[in-house]
Amino acid sequence: MMAERDAESKWTGQIDVIVADVFHMMLQLDCGALDVAPTTEMDISAKVMLSGTIDAQCVIEFPPATARKLTNAFMGSEGDWQEAEVNDVLGELCNMIAGGWKSQMDAPASASRLSLPTISRGPDRHTLDAGSTLELRRAYALDDSVFQVNLAIL
Repeated sequence: MMAERDAESKWTGQIDVIVADVFHMMLQLDCGALDVAPTTEMDISAKVMLSGTIDAQCVIEFPPATARKLTNAFMGSEGDWQEAEVNDVLGELCNMIAGGWKSQMDAPASASRLSLPTISRGPDRHTLDAGSTLELRRAYALDDSVFQVNLAIL
């Protein structure tokens, strides 16, 4: 139990830095971790799997308003984006965060492969798979917009 808490604490600090770096580098946005889970309905999710020497997953959940805000920032202008364009942006953000997480893992886990990101919407959106040995759920805010990063070792 103590080892799980230590790993979760290590992950929390690492993922906070990774998320902040990805959002600052890719979107020129600052985001901060929230101490409580958001109450906003998360209707869109992006998922990247890690496989190889470790089986893990990164699932990021977004409400539609946050997805639009992130797509606008990524594209550099406000627009009426097609679903495929929004999916590409959310998938790329998930991929960058999952890749950052993987790069912080010790060898040989750091040699695991990343899957292509998948996007899901509505009641069938992605969640963490049951049976994970270690999970972290962390919420972030961009001004008044929120999203949640979920990590799991399977």
